[in-house]
Amino acid sequence: MHSLVLLALAVGAGAGDARAAPSTGRAPLEERAPIEELVREYRSGFHERAVAAATSWSAERVTLEIGRLIVEDASLENGEEREARRLAAAAILTESALSRLRDGDLRLLAPGLWTASLLLEREPLGPRGRSFARCFYLLAGLALHWHLEIADGCRLLAKALEYFPDDPELHTALGSMIQTVASLRTYALPPGSPEVIASNSHGYSSERGGYGGVLPDATLTAAEAHYEQALVFDPGFHEARLRLGHVRLLNGRTEEALRDLERVATESSQPRQRYLARLFAGYARQRLGDVAGAVAAYRACVAQGPRAQTALLALGRSLQQLGDKPGAQEAFASASAPGAPFDPWWSYGAGQPERFDALVVQLRGLVVQ
Repeated sequence: MHSLVLLALAVGAGAGDARAAPSTGRAPLEERAPIEELVREYRSGFHERAVAAATSWSAERVTLEIGRLIVEDASLENGEEREARRLAAAAILTESALSRLRDGDLRLLAPGLWTASLLLEREPLGPRGRSFARCFYLLAGLALHWHLEIADGCRLLAKALEYFPDDPELHTALGSMIQTVASLRTYALPPGSPEVIASNSHGYSSERGGYGGVLPDATLTAAEAHYEQALVFDPGFHEARLRLGHVRLLNGRTEEALRDLERVATESSQPRQRYLARLFAGYARQRLGDVAGAVAAYRACVAQGPRAQTALLALGRSLQQLGDKPGAQEAFASASAPGAPFDPWWSYGAGQPERFDALVVQLRGLVVQ
């Protein structure tokens, strides 16, 4: 994974001799532009043009171009200009990786993001650079989580917390990735398979404590610790409290979980957070034997998202428990009807993909023109 990064940073002074021949003006930008030109384009506000050009490059071309930038930077005495160029190059690499993701291409995801992180670490950053780095690490971590590049995502976010140890969003992002691993379930495998660690009463096998053995320390307790730390730094950070409530629910601390979840449902201004908090609170009330309270929570979810499948299925099950068979059938029928809108639950386990666009805008705004 790190070969591209190491090679890019070890190209050395000879990389300057590999500069592309002067353009005739007729070749497309993606065929003729070295990294310096893309950096100028990006800093001038032509973000999509610069990213599109870099996205067309091979891994070898990325290595060559980053080496060029390093060599060019070595000759610059102006530290602010060196930082501005590195920020632009890191932004290009990050957006290029995200663009490839949208096309289903994961080959340069982790190498591109790790190369960007190494660029940011070459010299101490000023205030703008630190804001950029913090935004970059959060965006990169969320992107790796969304595409289940779990080991790389955890390593990158752990590195980010070395630089920003009191950042609640970074703690929450890392905690959510650990939670995804710790609560992973797969269908039961044949007896004796080494992947099977424990079986539960629902006929599933659980891999608790590792993602294919890559993250042996990933536990719900570790995830909970990150959420608690996030709330120490920002008690009003609802994403951390939502996930803390959920992980406490998974750990069987139902009453504690319910307090956290109902606080989010009441105080959060984000519909997604309110929906998920009510959904989890309904399950908590079921566990406590308050089926009527669970029905009320699920009905609040349905009122917020009338076609959201998870709330309708949960509502139907609770109504069955109360003996309301017509109500249960109506809820199940609505859940199975075609054309249901996107349900926040389906993305919850893979981070916060709804944050991507806003973070890209923030990243662009921190690149000096």
